[in-house]
Amino acid sequence: MKTVYRILPFVMLVTFATSSYAGQQEDLLKLKNTTVELINALVKEGVLSEARAKALIADAERKAETEFKEKEKKQAEGTKGVVRIPYVPKFVRDQIREQVRSELHEDVVADVMAQAKNERWGMPDALPDWIRRFKFKGDFRLRYEGDFFSPDNNPQGYYDWQAINEKGGLFKAGNKAFLNTVKNVNRLRIRMRFGIDAKITNDFKAAIRLATGNPKDPVSTNQTLGQYAEHYNLSIDQAYLKYDYINLDGYPSMTLLGGRMPNPWFSTDLVYDHDLNFEGLASKFRFSLHGDDNLFDQDERLRSLFLTLGAFPLQQTSRYTDKWLFGAQFGTDLKFEDQSRFRFAVAYYDYKNIQAVPNDYRRVENDWSAPRFLQKGNTTARISNDLGETKGNPRLVGLASDFNILNLTTKYDYAGFAPIHLMLTADYAKNLGFNQQEVSRLNGSNIDPQTTAYRAKFTLGWPIVSKYGDWQVSFGWRYIERDAVLDAFTDSDFHLGGTNAKGWVVGGKFGLTENTWLHTRWMSADEISGPLLGIDILQVDINTRF
Repeated sequence: MKTVYRILPFVMLVTFATSSYAGQQEDLLKLKNTTVELINALVKEGVLSEARAKALIADAERKAETEFKEKEKKQAEGTKGVVRIPYVPKFVRDQIREQVRSELHEDVVADVMAQAKNERWGMPDALPDWIRRFKFKGDFRLRYEGDFFSPDNNPQGYYDWQAINEKGGLFKAGNKAFLNTVKNVNRLRIRMRFGIDAKITNDFKAAIRLATGNPKDPVSTNQTLGQYAEHYNLSIDQAYLKYDYINLDGYPSMTLLGGRMPNPWFSTDLVYDHDLNFEGLASKFRFSLHGDDNLFDQDERLRSLFLTLGAFPLQQTSRYTDKWLFGAQFGTDLKFEDQSRFRFAVAYYDYKNIQAVPNDYRRVENDWSAPRFLQKGNTTARISNDLGETKGNPRLVGLASDFNILNLTTKYDYAGFAPIHLMLTADYAKNLGFNQQEVSRLNGSNIDPQTTAYRAKFTLGWPIVSKYGDWQVSFGWRYIERDAVLDAFTDSDFHLGGTNAKGWVVGGKFGLTENTWLHTRWMSADEISGPLLGIDILQVDINTRF
């Protein structure tokens, strides 16, 4: 009992000080009442006198108050400049909350609901269903281009066969019968593309894209400025349906396309220009590779095989023979955990009925065999056989060679220096459809086989330049013989388009702001055979996408 008597004042002192310091009034009152009842019980038991009990309580309260004030003073001195917010007990906070809620609930809810209705916040029916199915996208490019010709070029060394066919003959084409090979050209050009994707179901969509450019040119969407007397052309660049079969792993294992579609092949611009679209049907199949290698255990999609098949009508008429392109490509796509990627594919492109078919004397039945579009480079053959016409004065020409192209393409994207990537691209093409005897017969002279093309490119930097500070530099070399690929479909920039060219390309990209970047290229190319034709090209682009 003496122990209780001795520690009782200390317990009261600490308890009262702690409770007062915390500011928890409710707990303080409960503890004080409990302590008083304990002292009163001690008085009844005769342990304490009534006077002594009153003195203990008064002394404990006095000491607790003194200690609390001293602690409060020290804390105030150590936190000058700090705004102190007094503690509000939970039961007081609950009362305030209920009062505010009851007074403001209706007004606040009404205001918020009115704003949500006007702005259609997160409501499933915020937009009509047909609008929510559409996705809009596009890009715009402003380009300066300088075309600089070697002073040693022959001013009339190369015919413009496209102009000759369109004008109805060599003499009718006049000064447009020859390509410009001597006069330097500086021009500003734009390219605008705007597309809409319509989601029909989760697996099925329709897409359409509009683009600037000459509707008769399949490999360019450039619009040269300085055409005040004419409005710009805007035509349907793409229009197709796409179906994706999503497998259990959550990625498309089969894709079907039909219409005027983007390039379905894994390829470079050695064979197909980046702006070339394909009309017809295409299918893509992907097969996951299973294995025990730990590198691929986490996701089988890291490595796969793919197969692409396509059938594309190039020229169809109701009266004459149709022209077709059939293609097949088989390859592998290996993705690694460090984001590196290796792709390799072998393709075979078989063109049907694209060779020139000469007319009988003064007949026109085989005019259909003339190609709709030509750049330059491929060996030509005379189709027309009009009165007074000679080899040097044709009305209409076509292609002397058939084209069955074997194409090997590979690309390795090494991400070991991420975010900087090292990318190596190589491409090889061989025209297996070239028949020297037949080509020489159609052309009227002995034509040596020039049927090989290859391309290599080295790129260092960000894989995609999409924001400020992203950069990329590249260097490439290409060699494309006269009849290696179809000159109508190959790159339209290098050597100003077509085949029979060799040279290098150096370029760089730099991000200017979000989704806007600067792209500069210098291309230097010469002819492989025939009259001298050296062309250097500078392109400076400002690109943006939205």
